[in-house]
Amino acid sequence: MGEFAAFLGNDRGAQTVERVIGNAAIRTKGMAVNPLVEDPRRWTTAQRMDRSLVEARHLGHTAIKAVLDRAGLASGDIGLLVTSTTTTHSAPGLETLAYELGMPPGVDLLSLGPMGCYGALPSLVATRDWVLAHGRPAVLLCVDLFSPHLQPPPYETEEAVILTLFGDGAAAVVVRPDDESAGSHSLELVDGEMLTVHAHADDLQVHMGDTGVRIRLAPTIPDVVADGVTGPVERLLSRHGLGHSNVRWWAIHPGGRRVVERVAEELRVDEESVAASRQVMRDYGNTAAPAVLAVLDHLQGARPLGIGEYGVALAFGPGATIWTVLLRGA
Repeated sequence: MGEFAAFLGNDRGAQTVERVIGNAAIRTKGMAVNPLVEDPRRWTTAQRMDRSLVEARHLGHTAIKAVLDRAGLASGDIGLLVTSTTTTHSAPGLETLAYELGMPPGVDLLSLGPMGCYGALPSLVATRDWVLAHGRPAVLLCVDLFSPHLQPPPYETEEAVILTLFGDGAAAVVVRPDDESAGSHSLELVDGEMLTVHAHADDLQVHMGDTGVRIRLAPTIPDVVADGVTGPVERLLSRHGLGHSNVRWWAIHPGGRRVVERVAEELRVDEESVAASRQVMRDYGNTAAPAVLAVLDHLQGARPLGIGEYGVALAFGPGATIWTVLLRGA
């Protein structure tokens, strides 16, 4: 991050960026387009989108191959490929990975987005629903890249936070029928719940402009999310006869230090769960849709849910939208 701050050293607002980076809880983050080698800030939107698709396909190919290997599945076993992205727009786009990876010619394809940072959770629910209906394995790929969309100066505080916070990333998940998942330290997606805080819809926005993806991130967002998160969580748990004490861990989207802190305070989240979100944010920044999947992977690796134990994942994004899903050890 120090090199990135130095790269911006001669720009208007560079001192603001340096201050924000110095105070951030992020130490490293991925950048598929290295601005020290090629500066994308003067690229047109078309140039940004073309490059984003190239890099997203590369990262996506690697992520899908790794998750299939981990699950002991071949490409030919997959019945559906779901791709979810906010930063890469093209038709055809990421779904062409199905053919590059050797999935069957009749594989179903579903492209979702833009949804921003909460995109992984509704995409996971949609993938689960297809698997329940068809009885075949599916793959969900989430990819978001912010380095092709670096914005030109000047940089005020909000722009400096966006430059610092968002990193590039990809994450893939295999969703299998229940009879194929039992006994493999898998997670069952039980249910989901969503809330949009319409009064603050303008506080967090993602739009396409003349210089690629532009983000509005108001400083009110940590409090807006914290004030709204209890309702959907309580509705989700109560539908299944559960309470806070039944949740073994919480996967909080690493949307910024204050977001994690305020949500953890509001829900009385245990320190180990908070530490997982902080570690993902420290190592990768906020990668939007892939971010909460990285937290889930960290928690299930370090503290796997036993059969019948519960976890909750939470993600927050544009329109002041809150998504939460209930997970159970399988």
